[in-house]
Amino acid sequence: MKRLVFWVFLATTLILNFIIFKDLADISQWLVQSSREFTMSVWYNRHILAILGFVSLAGAWVLWLGSREIGRKWMLVSVTVVALFLGYSGYINPHLMFRSQQHTAQFVPVNEARPYFERTFDWARFGWQRYASVDDISVIVLETDDGAIAYSDYFILQPHVATGGSIDDEEVIMTYCGLTNMGIAYSPVIDGQPVELSVMTQLENNLVLWDRNSGEPIQQIWGTMEGAPEKGKMKEWPTVRMPLASFEKLYPDGKVFVNEIAGFGQNPLAAAWDRLTRHVMMYNGVSLQWVGDDPAFPTIDEFDERLPRKTLVYGLNVGDDYVAYTKEFVMGSGNIVNTTIGSRPIVIAYDEQYDSLAAFYNETGEPVPAVNVAGDIGDGQMLERVETLKSGIFWFIWANFFEDTDVNRA
Repeated sequence: MKRLVFWVFLATTLILNFIIFKDLADISQWLVQSSREFTMSVWYNRHILAILGFVSLAGAWVLWLGSREIGRKWMLVSVTVVALFLGYSGYINPHLMFRSQQHTAQFVPVNEARPYFERTFDWARFGWQRYASVDDISVIVLETDDGAIAYSDYFILQPHVATGGSIDDEEVIMTYCGLTNMGIAYSPVIDGQPVELSVMTQLENNLVLWDRNSGEPIQQIWGTMEGAPEKGKMKEWPTVRMPLASFEKLYPDGKVFVNEIAGFGQNPLAAAWDRLTRHVMMYNGVSLQWVGDDPAFPTIDEFDERLPRKTLVYGLNVGDDYVAYTKEFVMGSGNIVNTTIGSRPIVIAYDEQYDSLAAFYNETGEPVPAVNVAGDIGDGQMLERVETLKSGIFWFIWANFFEDTDVNRA
């Protein structure tokens, strides 16, 4: 009887810890996928699963120490190592890998930023976007009460969440998903309640965050609580992508977000851990998204073939009306598209001088013949940016989450 209970304990701890690993450590999704419903169920019950897994493992050890003939020591040790690794990878590791910087982050003046990028340029050059020079490094720009902030893909990749200061006296954060190639600026508030965001996992090649206050998962691209969508979503703020050199010219008083890995002389443990997670795991994992036609994680089954899957699009919406534009379409339209989205006049414009595509609300009552990346149409008139624009994200991900999207609306 003891032998049977011993093996039941071992099987139980392996199964429970494997479930935690499979659904909460996203690396497993390369091989095994679960439905959204199952993953969310695991998340909501993760503490119970972890406790039961640990109790089962402890029970096996107690039985073995009392009657060592019921099983071989090497088998018990092997199961222990595997179970603890699986449990750690799904239950603990995501919170260590992606340490949120929602309230504290480092920014440097734009005229002091280049050395930071030069030290990391080899990763950018040989990584996913393969820049030709530091000038070309893409940054996501957020205009705040204290001036413009630039977030590079490399530096925002590991925390996934960083403070953006304030806009109109509202707290703002930048969220980022490397698999989607998308940054979204949000006010971390839902239904009047503040949210404290950390990384949970990824689903369908897009980041899933979670709110430490409520425990609710939040899909980045939606900005709503998984278990309470009726509470509404986090408020979005306008962002725009451009090369670093363009940011330097447009915003000479701007700031740049930096997130350097600690040196071995400062913190040997953090230095080794962050190099392993950022460069070996995250950076190389994201690089797979830029190779071939298949998603880095095979968790999307249906594809909208109106555009090649890995096309980078500029997606936006007004209400429930979603449209995606390609840079080539806008350039082929004379660098400007006057259109209507959600019954509102919208201008999509590509600024050749700064190599940046932006979207604006057009309240002039007439089609706009030209507008620069700042929204200036001349005669002192400025257009307001569309806050929902997501710049340069993969088409197959945009179309997966917004199936009714239009494409290149003229």
